[in-house]
Amino acid sequence: MTTQQLETQLANHRPAIEQAIEQLGLPLHVFFLEEMEANARAFQSALCAHYSHGLVAFAAKSNPCRGAVRAASQLGLGLDAASEHEMRLGLEEGIPSDHIICNGNAKSTDYLRRAVQAGCTLAVDNQDELIELAQLCERLEVRANVLLRFRGMPLAGLTSADQTTAADWTKFGFHIDEAPRLHRELLGHPWLRYRGVSAHIGTQIANPIGYERLLDYLLRLLESAQAMGLQSDLLDIGGGFPVAFFSRDAWEAFQARLRRTLEDPQLPSVTWNDHPMGYADGTAEWSGKAYWSDVPQAQMVEHLLKHTFPDGRSCAQRLRDLGEPLLILEPGRGLMATTAVTLTRVAGHKDVLGHFVVSLDMGINNHGTNLISPDMFPTAVLPRRSDDRPIDAFLAGRLCFSGDMISKAKVQLNRIPRRGERFAVFHTGAYSADHFASNSCGFLRPGKLAVRKNGELEVWREPESFSQIYGSPEDSLLMSEL
Repeated sequence: MTTQQLETQLANHRPAIEQAIEQLGLPLHVFFLEEMEANARAFQSALCAHYSHGLVAFAAKSNPCRGAVRAASQLGLGLDAASEHEMRLGLEEGIPSDHIICNGNAKSTDYLRRAVQAGCTLAVDNQDELIELAQLCERLEVRANVLLRFRGMPLAGLTSADQTTAADWTKFGFHIDEAPRLHRELLGHPWLRYRGVSAHIGTQIANPIGYERLLDYLLRLLESAQAMGLQSDLLDIGGGFPVAFFSRDAWEAFQARLRRTLEDPQLPSVTWNDHPMGYADGTAEWSGKAYWSDVPQAQMVEHLLKHTFPDGRSCAQRLRDLGEPLLILEPGRGLMATTAVTLTRVAGHKDVLGHFVVSLDMGINNHGTNLISPDMFPTAVLPRRSDDRPIDAFLAGRLCFSGDMISKAKVQLNRIPRRGERFAVFHTGAYSADHFASNSCGFLRPGKLAVRKNGELEVWREPESFSQIYGSPEDSLLMSEL
């Protein structure tokens, strides 16, 4: 949904949502299941239209709660599990084990054991894990389904450096140069069943060239494995599919303003403390995380399947030439971001060095992707009024440290807000509510509310209570009393 469509949904369901706010309080994360279904169907349709053998697996880390995983199961999605707990949740909610891909660079032995026993597919990250898995399978007398996860492709600069997960500087996966050795090791292995390869670029990959490069490398790996006698029946290209948080015009205007302020320090700043964001490398071209794409969400998948490589074959044709391995997509942000609005209150505003700063009654622990890199989200003071006059502002959180900025880039508000007014941050359905959720400064984690297609409300997470976090005065026990 666009920002305008999300506002319309809020208005359409206002009485029920207002009643929920009375019970659950603010801040509150509000999700619209109709949008989640539309996004899921778009990914599935893109696969069906261009390549008939695919699986959309919801990246549970983007919204790790039972309600979201249950919705994914009802939509016929698989699951990208980043822990044994997400895997367990997927199994409990009825997602078939052969549609669950277990990821992570530091899997516990318990995680490996549970995955093997359930029949899930393991994206193996390193040699120690491969050895541990083989020994475990021998003890259990059960074969494991194995994907080999790779890194080391020329994929840097496509998103925030801390969110790059397939280039050289990443903790994930085997280096691509190890592929021949690994293929030989798995050829005829008694306990490890080779299924294929996987990789994940990162998140919010707005430029399709990254996926085009990735697919070329991964398809070549499958072709070399086939030449060695290993048949690949799975190809997992991860997620990271972008969301257009802003219009093209708004995004290009922001880039131009930031470029000008970096070149001329006399101009008013547009980022907090003049952070260069995508111009950090000093060049005139933006690199790193972008907030607009001309091929967002499922459109990226359609683009990639039709992409033609130098040998004249499309991606879909190369897959068919390999025997039609199952193409696995793991969207998290692309599936969930546009489903949600985070509602909170304005706590006040002030002038900082000539810049308008609005303080909100929430922190980056409720909107935590800013801890990785400066993020930008559309916002609004609600309700809109006929006398609204736009103003640019930084958004500050309530936590007791200077880095707690909800937006380190100036965003356009529809008016100067007053203390106590309702404030909306849009497109927060992925990561924002959970990724760095904590009880920093003693604040309680807010609730999650889902709006079903028929207008009924479903509580995905109750807001935390004081006693849940701090207990009662009688709760402290000595170890000897346990």
